[in-house]
Amino acid sequence: MWQNLIKQILVVVLVAPLLTGCWDRLEIEDRAVILAIGIDKAKPGDEKENSNATHILKQDTETNKGLIRITVQIAIPGRIPLGTGGGGSESTAGGKPVWVLSSVGYTLEDALMNLQQQLADRLFFGHLRVIVLSEAVAKNGIENENDFFRRQPQVRRTVWMVVSKGSAADIMKATPQLERVPTLYLLATLEHAREMGKLPNIFLGVFFSASSAKGQEGILPYLDLKKESNIELAGMAYFKNDKMVGTSTALQIGHYMAMKEINPGGYSVLQEIPGEKTTAMFKTMHRKSRITTTIRNGNVHTIIKCQVEGDLTEKSNEKAFITRESLKMLEEKIQKDAEVGFEKFIQQTQKEGSDIFGFGEYVRATQPAYWNKEIKTKEAWEQKYKEMSVEVSMRVKIRRIGTKTE
Repeated sequence: MWQNLIKQILVVVLVAPLLTGCWDRLEIEDRAVILAIGIDKAKPGDEKENSNATHILKQDTETNKGLIRITVQIAIPGRIPLGTGGGGSESTAGGKPVWVLSSVGYTLEDALMNLQQQLADRLFFGHLRVIVLSEAVAKNGIENENDFFRRQPQVRRTVWMVVSKGSAADIMKATPQLERVPTLYLLATLEHAREMGKLPNIFLGVFFSASSAKGQEGILPYLDLKKESNIELAGMAYFKNDKMVGTSTALQIGHYMAMKEINPGGYSVLQEIPGEKTTAMFKTMHRKSRITTTIRNGNVHTIIKCQVEGDLTEKSNEKAFITRESLKMLEEKIQKDAEVGFEKFIQQTQKEGSDIFGFGEYVRATQPAYWNKEIKTKEAWEQKYKEMSVEVSMRVKIRRIGTKTE
């Protein structure tokens, strides 16, 4: 009898955990699903909107960096299109698929709590896809924003964080024609640029890793909103610690990807064919690169050997002949211009002490004794990076010139 009783107790103990079910479940209709967040500096007079939901006393002006304004896109249940067959106008879809709201606060969490005071549903960040920082916020420093997104367990590391040339709120309120959900259009812009070789894989997690490294700084996509709500990838914003210190051009993204051996190639350059009164378009298709660091007279010297292969996709004058000699001269011309462009881009970042290429990490890996004796810290490498000498060696190969040739 005791054996049967013990068996019954064991069965109850083993089955009980399986009967708990979703005890902490929360219906999706009871969540305010945030798809995108835009962060701007607040304007004078915006402090009147602060609901003081998180503090009692007036904030010390020396303690905080001033008010910020957040603009969020919240998904409206039942209006988000599912699949490719859910197209149509706003009237057929039952209205706009997102609700754009804004709030102010002294920190990001403060602003979100003030926003929560305006909503019946709980804020949910599990489907957050894009974070947009205005250029003013990025230059002022994003230490608070980095801290919040690192601590928030619902935020994925595959989220895109970008810097807007203008107001981040304008991008949140943009209405692109190719997609009913503005966040999905912005996400597609970044994802497709990455697939076409026009942007490196710089998710939020990648940015955090680069910013935390002793010998490297972080970069983010730099976007510009045009008149028709189309978004241009204008370059990259590069940082020093938590502050944005400069931007690159769109073509310099290609320079960065070439030095870092990131494929596929996606950028083209317009060059004049030597000896011919015509220009040709060279499109990069594949890149190879090798970076080595040595110590010369107590200073770091970096050697970059890069090989680029691509196609000749266009020439401006149809009557101009392309011979083997002119093709070789064109390759040499592209090589020289690329070497100059690479060196100028590196010097541009050296002025700000922002090593976005990770040369410092190469020094740490290959010259550990020198690093531990002469550098040791991130701050010391920022100064050493300014003094570092660079040697760039390029090799360009045109593999295809089209079906029409002489």
